[in-house]
Amino acid sequence: MNNLVTKLKTWNRDRLNSRRDTKFNTVLSNAFDRAPLGLDQLKRIASDSCKVHLVAEGRRKLAVYSTYFGIFNNKTLSPLSVSASFDHYFVSNNEKILYAVERCGWKPIFLDLEVSPNRILSAQQAKVPKALPHIFHGLNSYDYLLYVDDKIDFNVHAISTLIDAMGRCDSSLMIRIHPSLRGNILNEFAAAMIQPRYQAQRDQTVEYIDRQLKNGMQLKVDDLYWTSAILRNTSHPDTILINEMWYKNIMDCGIECQISFDFIAQQFHSIAVMPADPVYFKRA
Repeated sequence: MNNLVTKLKTWNRDRLNSRRDTKFNTVLSNAFDRAPLGLDQLKRIASDSCKVHLVAEGRRKLAVYSTYFGIFNNKTLSPLSVSASFDHYFVSNNEKILYAVERCGWKPIFLDLEVSPNRILSAQQAKVPKALPHIFHGLNSYDYLLYVDDKIDFNVHAISTLIDAMGRCDSSLMIRIHPSLRGNILNEFAAAMIQPRYQAQRDQTVEYIDRQLKNGMQLKVDDLYWTSAILRNTSHPDTILINEMWYKNIMDCGIECQISFDFIAQQFHSIAVMPADPVYFKRA
């Protein structure tokens, strides 16, 4: 009886996934070419093919950036209006997306990577600017960078108070604590497995977690992090180190990048926590 119930659940899940993939003309596959996403290769691609509307010469205080990768008819972004006080950038491999966000005031950055209906590949590509803003010409000329998920609204003027707090404690990154998960990284893993895109990389993620434990990392932690908003101090000596270490771990772990960040955070003391105040961020 239990075996029959399991088979029915699997059949129903596959049926729903197939219906969704047909509707959006997308697939969920962990079988894709990872070579173009290697760190050294990405630095070359960003240098050779990255197109950006440049701002005035010289360093500036703060820029905000977001990202979306993938086909246009699967877009989830909510292009928000921008503040004239700060530069706003949007990174994508889809020029239709960049045209849409540019009309809302975002400065487009085009990264020449394959536009694919495979949502796993697209999600993996989106981790490039999320984890590696320093490889993009333009983004690396600001003292602070605020990454926000493309579905998050934010009060950019309130961010200045966070910058002041980072300066006082000499922080490399400032990030939010997860609002509902805590105590053990396996809680993050369990919550992620509800979603089909994370299920597609389940075995990869399990193997990554196992390797981290063998390397001395811990599952039990005080806090789990919420990587939908990240404020970076670009001049801090830990920042690029964290960026590149995190990206390599994302490639190892998979697209559930909060799991890999929870392990990375155990190795650095310069990561600060954002106040849990709705004045800063809300869902768009």
